[in-house]
Amino acid sequence: MSEMNLKQIDVNGLKVFANHCDLRKDLHLFMDYVGNRDVKRSTRGNSLPKMDARRLAGLISDPLAPEEVEEYGYNIWLNYIDNTALKLGFVSYDTEGKYLGYTSSEPSYPDNYIEIAERKYNSFLDMTLQDQENLLLKSLIDKYTDCSNEFFQTGVMGTLDTFSSSGCATGVLPSLNFAGTRNFLLKIMKRCQSGVWYSTASFIRYLKAEHPFFLIPEKPRYKYKSDRLNGRYGNFNERKDGQYHNIKITAEDSNAFERVEGRYVERFLEGIPLALGYVDLGYGKSEYKERKPSLNALKAFKVNECFFRFMEGNIPEPRVTIQPNFEIHVESEFYSAGILARLNPLTDTISENTVTILKLNKRKVTALLANDESLDVVTILRNLSESNVPQNVLTELEEWVGHSEVFTLYHGFGLLEGNPNFDMLKNFTVKNISPALRIVKDPKNLFGRLEEAKLVPMLVKHSDKAFRSLSDGVKSRFPKKSDILARRKKKKTVTLKRKTVITLYFPDKMVFEKCSKALIQKRCDIEMNRENKSISYSGEEQKEINSVLKTLKKEYVINMKDIDW
Repeated sequence: MSEMNLKQIDVNGLKVFANHCDLRKDLHLFMDYVGNRDVKRSTRGNSLPKMDARRLAGLISDPLAPEEVEEYGYNIWLNYIDNTALKLGFVSYDTEGKYLGYTSSEPSYPDNYIEIAERKYNSFLDMTLQDQENLLLKSLIDKYTDCSNEFFQTGVMGTLDTFSSSGCATGVLPSLNFAGTRNFLLKIMKRCQSGVWYSTASFIRYLKAEHPFFLIPEKPRYKYKSDRLNGRYGNFNERKDGQYHNIKITAEDSNAFERVEGRYVERFLEGIPLALGYVDLGYGKSEYKERKPSLNALKAFKVNECFFRFMEGNIPEPRVTIQPNFEIHVESEFYSAGILARLNPLTDTISENTVTILKLNKRKVTALLANDESLDVVTILRNLSESNVPQNVLTELEEWVGHSEVFTLYHGFGLLEGNPNFDMLKNFTVKNISPALRIVKDPKNLFGRLEEAKLVPMLVKHSDKAFRSLSDGVKSRFPKKSDILARRKKKKTVTLKRKTVITLYFPDKMVFEKCSKALIQKRCDIEMNRENKSISYSGEEQKEINSVLKTLKKEYVINMKDIDW
């Protein structure tokens, strides 16, 4: 740190901002959502449909998302998640569009459904958290164009204004390696201390002194020979509010580095590092109030511990602990999508933070086991947990496995009772339960066929809440109305007597003795407990009790407090 000699700064009086949204978590929430639906992007604009955007806004970590989607139809953070999934190759869809007709000024995107790259996404989930972060950062760093970079685009969580992109495909810009510049700045930031606020201006001064060509080479390359006349800063012009006149920046200006590279550093800090939660930022007033873009408005930055963990290659793997109360604690500095993807179908989420607490849900576990007999929940938990799975949890899971084998739900099928010997039943039978019972498909059609065979069948349709009882005279092994009525016995009437008892608890022995003696003298029917200094009585004695308490009020201030034992 001494080599950089950056100035530490007091952020009191600055507008401090930390990104509390979690890109890693939101990315997986997005993938889970689009993976379970057919999401068709809008024909105009190729954006998420408002209905899907509204639902996703309620899931992601940006608290402003629901309100913004409702008002504007989109949310910037949600769009960033959408674009990040595309950059990572987790999803694909048409990004070129088609011009429908000669008069089309913009491309359209008909029938543009989001496709999921399941193999690629699942491969990502199987990676270590360090490898996941490497891939995530690389996908953000490597994506840029001459006209799409920090000079011309405000970061997703940023507020700083930008240079005009006019002429961005000319000059030095096409030759600049923004990916290399971004990686370089991250490596320099690694030499900072965690949790310390530094002056952004001092960081820029250090770069000017030690690495003046970190962004634009000493001998820049130009796309066109004529661009040499405008020099290394020909792409960057300042402007005054309300005026169209541009103010040129030349290499001869003493503060040219601050006005170009310095502005880039400010916008870089509030770009990828802020989006990933690597830094917190402190904002103040621009140094040049009358000129745009703002200069030195980003006064301070602080590098967070998660950044150092990543840069040192030491992101620890999640620690999973299973508790005897069926809670599963997942401790992780970064969102552990792979582990949670395995556990979420089996659990309910209790809380989410550095330690995410889940709880095994019997209904979810048995439903999954019923659908997939090969699923081994015990093995999953043993493989994930750092310590042994508690014995009571293992015992309970064995019982749940038994529950999952008790039934299979058939929706839209019927139960045929009887023993008709017809070949046509083979086409309707799904499963034989016994010689006289079988599960059949298309029961209405089968009923008609049985009527044609003159078997006089009876069709019984049960409600969703209860089974219908069968009429008398029907041949069946199931209960009939008369059977049910016969089981109902006349209820015997029993009268219970109730007596309400009130108990007074006294704070000390003296008051207890005075009250009890007075009540005995009045021949009240009371029960005394000298051990806990209490008197119990029925409501019939309330009048005498009130009389005695009224007498005691001459000597004491008596307050009544109801207690719940």
